[in-house]
Amino acid sequence: MVGILVVCAMLLAGAPQAAKLDSTAVAKSKYDALAVRVAGGDMTVDWRELRLAAVVAGVNGDFDWNEADKKSQAAFNAGKFDEALALALSITKHNIASPDGHFDAYVAYKHLDKTAEMEKERAILGGILKSIADSGDGKTAATAFFTVDPSEEYIFMGLVLGLSPKGQALVHQDGHNYDKMTAVDDAGKESTVWFNTDTDIQMTARALGK
Repeated sequence: MVGILVVCAMLLAGAPQAAKLDSTAVAKSKYDALAVRVAGGDMTVDWRELRLAAVVAGVNGDFDWNEADKKSQAAFNAGKFDEALALALSITKHNIASPDGHFDAYVAYKHLDKTAEMEKERAILGGILKSIADSGDGKTAATAFFTVDPSEEYIFMGLVLGLSPKGQALVHQDGHNYDKMTAVDDAGKESTVWFNTDTDIQMTARALGK
């Protein structure tokens, strides 16, 4: 009897980890399927599902996309557009749902006069940003924009809202996690933008239909 109880305890202890691995596998499968469609030019995918799948699956692995982004921007500013593009594409190769990678690729293609490629990057970036815009209005916690990574918040504020971040507060309210961002526009007018940041494994697994 004691032996049976010990085995049951071991199985229960391993259950959360097993569920996590299962969710990761499901997310990776969904990410791969959606990524193939996007790479093939299909802009009708569920962008929110793609973004969530990328996070749950951990598609970046050990790849430091933030460092690649910084290097891409530095190369661009130095007029090295081919180098900037290569770095941008390294980001989207690891995560096709990265708005930063697609923005970097878009501006590089634009300066390389590669119109078709530029327009594809514009379409992908637009799909990602629209999926964030469609999730709320950011005026309150209840109507917060849904984001899967802080980087989405910054690029969304800059490209869509025309705002520059000034301050950030982490808020836990009604069982949800939020980034309460203070930002200013070009005229110096200050405003508050709310982002829902519930991207833990259980929440994302549910959102992915698991």
